Amino acid sequence: MKYGLLGHPLGHSMSPFIHQKLFELSGIKASYDLFDVPPEKLDEKKDFLLTLDGFNVTIPYKGRVIDFLDRLDISASRYNSVNVVKTGEVNVGYNTDVNGFVASVIHMGATLSGNVLLLGCGGVSRMMAAETILSGGKLTVGVRDANSQKTKEFLSFLKGIKQDAFVKAVDINETGGGYDLVINGTPVGMFPKTQFSPMAEQDVKSCKFVFDAIYNPEETLLYKYAEKNGVKCVTGMEMLVRQAAEAHRIWYGANFDESEIKNIIRLANEELKKR
Repeated sequence: MKYGLLGHPLGHSMSPFIHQKLFELSGIKASYDLFDVPPEKLDEKKDFLLTLDGFNVTIPYKGRVIDFLDRLDISASRYNSVNVVKTGEVNVGYNTDVNGFVASVIHMGATLSGNVLLLGCGGVSRMMAAETILSGGKLTVGVRDANSQKTKEFLSFLKGIKQDAFVKAVDINETGGGYDLVINGTPVGMFPKTQFSPMAEQDVKSCKFVFDAIYNPEETLLYKYAEKNGVKCVTGMEMLVRQAAEAHRIWYGANFDESEIKNIIRLANEELKKR
C-alpha cells in the first residue's frame, strides 16, 4: 500500500514519522512518502497521485487539489479545503484538520461552546472559528487590524455559516483575558522565533484553557505561560496526530484508542527534538 503527503515546500515534515507509527499500530505494511511538487508541475502529477491508496495534502494545494476529485465530504466542502484524499472508483476529499482540532479541545477538557478567543484570522483559523460558532461559542477574534478587508471577509464568512453567530473582531493587543478557551491560530512563537507570545502572561493566567496550533517547539512561550499559571494547554502536535489518525480511519477503517494516540503524540514530540 502506498500513501504520501503532497505539498510545496515540505522541508522536514513530521508526517512520515507519525503515519508510519499509525501503520505499525494497525499492522499495515505501507509506505508513506513526501511528494514535494512545484506549482507548475502539479497538474501532470494528477494521474500518479490517484494511483496511490490515499494521500494527504498541505500548503499550497488544499484548495487546488479539489479539481482532481469526484466529490467532497462536508468537512472539506464547508471550508473549500482538502487535507486527505481517499482514492478509488470515486476520489473523495476530506478535511481531517476539523477532527484533529475538535478532538484536541475535547480531550483537553475544554469546550467550544463558551467564551472563546481566537488569535489570528489566516490559514487554519477559518476552520477553528467556524467550528467554534457552530458549537454555540461566543467568539472574539484578535487581529492586527479589525477594520481591514481581510478581517471583514473573515467575519462575513462566519456569518454565512451561522447568521446569528456571536462574533466580533478586536485588536490583538487589546483582547484582555478571562476567556474559557484561547486558540492561537497565528505563527507567533513558532521556531525559530520562540521568544515571542501572541498573548501577555497576565491575560493568559485569567483564562481556563489554551490551544496553541503551533507544534514546533513542543512548548511555545504561550504554552509556558499557561503551564506556569495552572492553565491547561495543548499544542499543535496533538492536532497533527489526531488528524492523521482520522485519515487512517478514512483510508482503511483504522481505530485507535486514546492511550495509543497519546503515546504517538509523545513519540512525535521526542522525534521533533532530534531535528
